[in-house]
Amino acid sequence: MTVIEDAKIRKHNMKLYPRYLMLGFDLLFFYGVRVMFLSEVKGISDSQILLSGAVYAISMIIMQIPATLVTSKIGYKNTAILGNIINIIWAIQIMAFNSFLGLFIAQILSGMAFALKYVSESNLLSTSIPQMAIYQRNEIFTRLDKKGFYRYCIISAISTILSGFLYNINPYIPITLCLICIIASTIISFNFADIKTEDNSANSFKDYVKELKKGYKFITKSKRLRALFLMAGTIWGIIVLLDTYQLTLLQDIGATSVQIGFVFAAFELTKGLFSNSAQDFNKKFKNRSLTNILMIFATGFIFAGIIASTQIQFIYKFILIIIILLILGAANAIDQILAKKYINNFTTTKILAPIYSAKAIADNLSRTIMTLTGSAILGIWSINYSMIIMGVIILFISLVLTIYSKDKLGLNPNEYTQKDIYKR
Repeated sequence: MTVIEDAKIRKHNMKLYPRYLMLGFDLLFFYGVRVMFLSEVKGISDSQILLSGAVYAISMIIMQIPATLVTSKIGYKNTAILGNIINIIWAIQIMAFNSFLGLFIAQILSGMAFALKYVSESNLLSTSIPQMAIYQRNEIFTRLDKKGFYRYCIISAISTILSGFLYNINPYIPITLCLICIIASTIISFNFADIKTEDNSANSFKDYVKELKKGYKFITKSKRLRALFLMAGTIWGIIVLLDTYQLTLLQDIGATSVQIGFVFAAFELTKGLFSNSAQDFNKKFKNRSLTNILMIFATGFIFAGIIASTQIQFIYKFILIIIILLILGAANAIDQILAKKYINNFTTTKILAPIYSAKAIADNLSRTIMTLTGSAILGIWSINYSMIIMGVIILFISLVLTIYSKDKLGLNPNEYTQKDIYKR
């Protein structure tokens, strides 16, 4: 392949990535009606729905190393395609199943699909960016990633509103549209091209496994990565818990299903708008960016719980809680962009695959712990008190992680130890 041909392929991938992410980042049309569909149409209890979330998280954890090894055999492009195909099977399963076992299988499929997508999609973009200074590559990656994420959030906001109305016509219409979006993202993924680089062209599967072991060994010894995974994983666990808590909170204060639909749409729209502010947020707060995001979530949970506990009129209570949720949506978006930006500070594409794999494990462990803790608290106290209690817990965790990561994150390049520098 000539230099010109290689440049064209890289440019093609970089141009295609935001379009792909727009439809393939997550499941459009599904989350707005997920709980209603599973409970009303499929007869799944709330406790079973919650348990199925843990099945998904465990499936993601188990699949990380196999998914990373799959990329060595078929490449990032084909791994992304495989993940999307499994998502198609998941959507068919969601429409067809009639028991909790069917939902159990669907969640395993979803965990497999997103494990494959997680270790391939961002790496596909990373390897497509031409070799240049680290900060330049990082800037290009962040710009393209947030462009795709912004488009996804806009479409997600629209689909959230539409799915509620379409669900009332026929509950299967939103799921069918979700399937169509998955098929569309699968078709787009076929148009990517794998980029062969010195870093990802292992001579054999055995060489790749050897390099992968070296990568995981580096991750376990790097204090910088441990701190990053703890911070980012905790935030992800909080974000997943918020998805459940905000719905319960809005229902508890008396919001209608239509009002809740518009709040969720505004939440997604806010994520899209504030994804463009991630760079400015990072420039302003630098190594305190993730700490401040944790603090925003802690105070948001506490104030939302306090407001829900007051006896003020519904309209004022509703507006104040919406404002808090939108602020948390903004923090959510900024974290989504910055987490990938920080990971891509590690230069070689060889180490990126195990890093993304390890981060997914950390994220889903945190998701499981946060969900189980939040569920246990919600089983004892009402949602308003549960919000306050979880906010206090998050605040305590934030302080501990801030102290732990103080001398590990946001340092100058010459301040990191040799264990934080990957050697080929």
